[in-house]
Amino acid sequence: MTLGTEAFVQSFRAEGFGVVSSAIDPDTALSLSQCLTALLGPAPHPPPPQRLVPRIVERDERFAELAEARPLLQILDSVFGTAPRLICSYGHEKAAGTASHTGIHSDVAHLPGVPHHLSTLMVKVMYALTPVGSSDGPTVVYPGTHRLPPEQTADATTAHQVQLDAGDLLLFHANIKHSATANIGTRARLSMWSVYALPWMRVFTGYEFDAAYLDERQARSTTEPRLADLYGLRDPYATVR
Repeated sequence: MTLGTEAFVQSFRAEGFGVVSSAIDPDTALSLSQCLTALLGPAPHPPPPQRLVPRIVERDERFAELAEARPLLQILDSVFGTAPRLICSYGHEKAAGTASHTGIHSDVAHLPGVPHHLSTLMVKVMYALTPVGSSDGPTVVYPGTHRLPPEQTADATTAHQVQLDAGDLLLFHANIKHSATANIGTRARLSMWSVYALPWMRVFTGYEFDAAYLDERQARSTTEPRLADLYGLRDPYATVR
């Protein structure tokens, strides 16, 4: 589907996830995968099930550009019905020969007081920086489960393995049932993840932006107003903007 189309948003609302092919070109994906590898540093032996680089948008401006991409934000504006806030970003490595690091779960079901099957609190976004084939530890999603009542479990027969080319973009509703899988292949799976949420939500603990980075985004927001919403730089309850 084409990034930014109403058809994509409608499908996302129905299925709980969507894939945008070639959101970034292969050369850019390769360059960013090399950058992420350098940021991760040497891998321990044996490798852990996953390794993260928190606040990846602060590490290289190219990652920030992906998180702030206007076509992506247009989709998210439509999904949320308002300008979302970026509450977490990280680079991710799923090393070859590592087991699954999660089972089937919702990322928000543990948060009390919200009818998650009737709302959209958060959306997770992943840029594939390397190919994600069936043996590379692809994410498995269960379409439509983001709208199931909390007492209803996912039907295992509906499992969908999300395979991606380098440069593809995956978005999914944070309440959709999903799972990591083992990387039984011979290459590491590298990706950039961002979490977007309703503007009143706070940044994840441990992923708070550096003050100097926010100051720089605040200065840029005079010519790029969307950054003020994206980084929580103005009051989400204000009635006049």
